[in-house]
Amino acid sequence: MTLRRGRNAFILAAAVVVVAFGLSAARPVVSVVLLAGFLAVTTAPLVLWLKRRRVPTLFAVFAGLAVDAAAIFAVGLVFAGAVTQLGARQELYQTRIAELFEGTAQWLQSYGIETSKELIPGLSNPGELVDILGATLKSALSILSRLVLVLFVVAFMLVEATTLRGKLRQVFSDRSELTALHDAMHEVKGFLVVKLGTSATTGVAVGLWCKYLGVDLALLWGVIAFLLNFIPTVGSIIAAVPPVFLALILHGPGTALAVMGGYLVVNALIGSLLEPRLLGDALGLSPLVVFLSMLAWGYLLGPVGALLSGPLTMFLKNYLLHTEDLQWVAVLLGPAPEGSASASTSDGGFIPPRATSDHGGDGPETHPTSAE
Repeated sequence: MTLRRGRNAFILAAAVVVVAFGLSAARPVVSVVLLAGFLAVTTAPLVLWLKRRRVPTLFAVFAGLAVDAAAIFAVGLVFAGAVTQLGARQELYQTRIAELFEGTAQWLQSYGIETSKELIPGLSNPGELVDILGATLKSALSILSRLVLVLFVVAFMLVEATTLRGKLRQVFSDRSELTALHDAMHEVKGFLVVKLGTSATTGVAVGLWCKYLGVDLALLWGVIAFLLNFIPTVGSIIAAVPPVFLALILHGPGTALAVMGGYLVVNALIGSLLEPRLLGDALGLSPLVVFLSMLAWGYLLGPVGALLSGPLTMFLKNYLLHTEDLQWVAVLLGPAPEGSASASTSDGGFIPPRATSDHGGDGPETHPTSAE
């Protein structure tokens, strides 16, 4: 068993390298398809609900597209407004950053710590941080402006969603494979629906908090918190950095700490209390896997891959969890199981569900589900 698993691991690693190379080469196409798939999955419940109400397919799909287009247009307006406001107050930001860096250098020198003029490697002028932020926002805005193609792909995906179940039944003759695919898609769809609601709540909460504290671009920080919250664990940390830094340069350490505290409270209440109750442990991932998956998907597919790293890894993990020969990979991707000491054998191997059954080899095989 150990030798066979080791041989399969090498074959799996080789297949991963080949697939990763193909994804990287096809990044422009794959990124569009994945982003369209994300929008289609979140919009499909509305389309299917309208279909069940005997609404014609064309009108149901058009309603779904209208929702997606409105959401993209709203995000584009937020980024465009942020770029305009950043340009109008650029001199103020650069002055405050220079004053902050100069004050920090003087404070360090009072303790005998010498600092160079270039406080951050690669920045000859502290005000270049503002230029970097502006360039990032303009790049994001340019990506949003090219989403017309994504909407076309979403339209075709929503049409296909109405007949997808019947096609999958014809493709997968093996009932177990169809069940594994169905369970993985169902659980990831549930993750996306719950994550959509909790991310929206997080974005509204932190946006209002930044607005209350007088932090500029509060609406932008709320949108960014909404988007990055789809990246488990790591996304909320990344989303908090820009508003905390902006509060520091505009209002000082007190307001910066207040902004940071607000982010911590919101993410603790929603990410640590609400989401686990709604999602359960079946969709859990190891924190290390979350971080590495963000780096891997981001490297392969760019910003879209980093943003969708959570759902993509969730789908992969849950599909492998319902397979027989690669179930051990899903176990490694997940968090540490409760009572893991009792789940190991004398040689440290993983006990598959069939081996732990009291009914012997002919007993029914059980797999972890979201209910567990």
